[in-house]
Amino acid sequence: MMGSEICSRETRRITTKIETRRDSASPRLRWLWVIGALTISATIAAFLMWQKPNPANYAASTVLLALLGILAFTAAGQALILTSRFRQSTLYIQEVEENYESLWQVMFSALDLRDGITGGHSSRVADLAVQLGQRLDMSDDEMEHLRWAAFLHDVGKLGVADDILMKPGPLSVTEWEQMRRHPAYGYSIVGRDGFLSQVAEIVYCHHERFDGRGYPRGLAGDEIPLGARVFAVADAYDAMTSDRPYRPALSHSQAIEEIQRNAGSQFDPRVVAAALQWARETSRSGDRHYIALPPPLPVTAS
Repeated sequence: MMGSEICSRETRRITTKIETRRDSASPRLRWLWVIGALTISATIAAFLMWQKPNPANYAASTVLLALLGILAFTAAGQALILTSRFRQSTLYIQEVEENYESLWQVMFSALDLRDGITGGHSSRVADLAVQLGQRLDMSDDEMEHLRWAAFLHDVGKLGVADDILMKPGPLSVTEWEQMRRHPAYGYSIVGRDGFLSQVAEIVYCHHERFDGRGYPRGLAGDEIPLGARVFAVADAYDAMTSDRPYRPALSHSQAIEEIQRNAGSQFDPRVVAAALQWARETSRSGDRHYIALPPPLPVTAS
């Protein structure tokens, strides 16, 4: 829980800094005065130009034109200052986003290592889940939620005791009950409101089965969020094609056959069809695994 609290505090701190910097560089009132003065001066100058020529009109026009030049020079200076501030703010936001990415990289690696898995399991699952989502015509927002859920799906294991998580043999009934709680723990850690609310739903449901025999709630079919159904196939494929302490890795074709065999029971048949399409395409290209990180979390109001 401490890691989640630290990330939350860091998010609030960075967001506050950016909001403060953005507010300090918004001279809207000054611009309104400049625009108003330019408009009024230009109107008066144009009016005087149509009057009878006399020394008074010449003097007034000269003064107004001089004022227009001063105001134009001032406006140009302010534009340069604002451009410089905008560039500084952009660079600062990019720096913050890079820091976010580094922070999440550390967190994802730590989660994989704590679960006894190395080699970028979360990264591969996230990438494959997104590829399947593309073949199911998921929206950009759904894809972003899916990617983050793939990275955060096992964060709830932080609430499971090490002696259960690292036990080399089979779990007892009591230990298995503890292990089955990790989706609910993950749902609490990721959060139920804000940007990650949809991600939390996928995390909560990532061990549900299409036939309703999964956990923790025993959801079935379309009751399970589409992102969770997509994730289940991606996670199963990567688990089967990776070496584990208790068995060697299966081949690509063996894993695909196993996924196809469980269509309609463990997996959504639509997602299995997308996986078969992906398998055919990657068999031709030879590319199957990609290491990818999700885009940084939003750090501004927009």
